[in-house]
Amino acid sequence: MKDSEFRAEVGWPRVSFEEPDWRDSWRRYKAAVVPAIAGLDVVGQLSPGVIADVASAQQRVSDFDRQLTERFGIRDLGTISTVLMRTESASSSQIEHITASARQLALAEIGESRSSNAKLVTNNLRAMASALTLAQAVDVSALVAMHEALMEDTDLRPGLRGEHVWIGVSGSSPIGADFIPPHHTRVADALADLVRFVGQTSGLPLAKAAVAHAQFETIHPFVDGNGRVGRALVHAMLRRDGVAEHLTVPVSAGLLADTRGYIEALGAYRQGEVEPIVAQFARAAHRSVEVGAELLERLSAVQADWRTRVNARSDSVVWRLIDALASSPAVTARLVMERDQVSRPAALAGIQLLVDAGILRKVSTGKRNQVWVATEATEVFDRVAEMVGRRRAF
Repeated sequence: MKDSEFRAEVGWPRVSFEEPDWRDSWRRYKAAVVPAIAGLDVVGQLSPGVIADVASAQQRVSDFDRQLTERFGIRDLGTISTVLMRTESASSSQIEHITASARQLALAEIGESRSSNAKLVTNNLRAMASALTLAQAVDVSALVAMHEALMEDTDLRPGLRGEHVWIGVSGSSPIGADFIPPHHTRVADALADLVRFVGQTSGLPLAKAAVAHAQFETIHPFVDGNGRVGRALVHAMLRRDGVAEHLTVPVSAGLLADTRGYIEALGAYRQGEVEPIVAQFARAAHRSVEVGAELLERLSAVQADWRTRVNARSDSVVWRLIDALASSPAVTARLVMERDQVSRPAALAGIQLLVDAGILRKVSTGKRNQVWVATEATEVFDRVAEMVGRRRAF
């Protein structure tokens, strides 16, 4: 059977529309009515070729997670996990055109950046961490908790929207918008149905996660931040369903390679076409492993070089500093004191050793809040970020 023939025999409910009033009685607009999907089987909607692609991508993610866990052990995965989650958060934000240099992001993570974008990406990292913490119980309150983490220290109110939103046109009216999500009175029921779908068992959890993401984006339950929370939801599902038990592969970095295809696939989903969004996530998952492996290899090489440039006692805090700098390239004396439980003189001595070795560079000169950055590490993040948007393999 040809793939086209296979697709013709199956279906997925498409979005319908209603015409609510818009403030004055004479102007109306078409708002989406999202169909219920709880109880539907994603796998039955896919052609054999796409099923094979998803299964391969899913297995590759699982193998990557397992191999690194076996190599380093669960207790020593901290730096690796942070590096991958940091890359996922930055890539997910970049899809929304929110970008920041690795240096600004490192500074924002310790509260020392003035970049508003860097703070937004850091909030996305918190939302991702929240998603993984709540992975075993993905419900509406968990989605709201992710959104609250994302909206922290912004002017936007977190939580489910109580107003109209629209996509693709600015101004004070949804008239003429590219897509108008459901009326806010429909959001709670639509999310309840989505939560039931998320809790279903599937032979292809990655395909289920892709569809859940598309459904979430169609519901658009928040005023802002839907894309970032929706991609965090994917990782919560992959963790819950055992695809990636310990690590967060940067799937958003894979989506960045073809953002146009990703957006078009979301549009196709609303027309009842499941395969495009599932295929996008399969390709993104494959690429996410390539991105993660490349990033970890480069950072590992930088750390190995650092160790050859430092001469210190085996119990010196400097070695713990080197371990941490790959995932958290900005430090202060207070941060080292609190994280490594050492005195201020010991923290400053460890920092100075790395300064003398050319590993750390001071980026602020104030006496109270002196900050140092491992520029070789931030350069690795920036170089890999530049490569992420290219469609070729690493």
